Amino acid sequence: MKILFVMLMTMAGVLTVMADDYPYLTFETSDGNKQSVSTTALTLEISGDKLLVNNGTQSFTLTDLQKMYFSANDATAIESIDNGQRTMDEGVWYTIDGRMLSGKPTTKGIYVNNGRKVIIK
Repeated sequence: MKILFVMLMTMAGVLTVMADDYPYLTFETSDGNKQSVSTTALTLEISGDKLLVNNGTQSFTLTDLQKMYFSANDATAIESIDNGQRTMDEGVWYTIDGRMLSGKPTTKGIYVNNGRKVIIK
């Protein structure tokens, strides 16, 4: 990993030009955590087994660092995904169009109970 950083440091002129189009530099560690820093006045320094960012305000252990890339925004992770499916409460009745009822229906129709369609005659 140190060799990669040394190579990147030697190509600093090229990286500076490329960084102009991207406002953030994102670091990804081996545990999947991502952290983005602004490329405005960005400084990188290798000190022992650490990569120091912005004069040491942030640091990463080189052996733990998996990826480093420029990004257009600072959104670095999806915390949770809602697949749109809701769990139904057991014993709760719904109309066919999804409205929850206060109890078992007494009028004829098609209803939903425990995830199944039920016909009341």
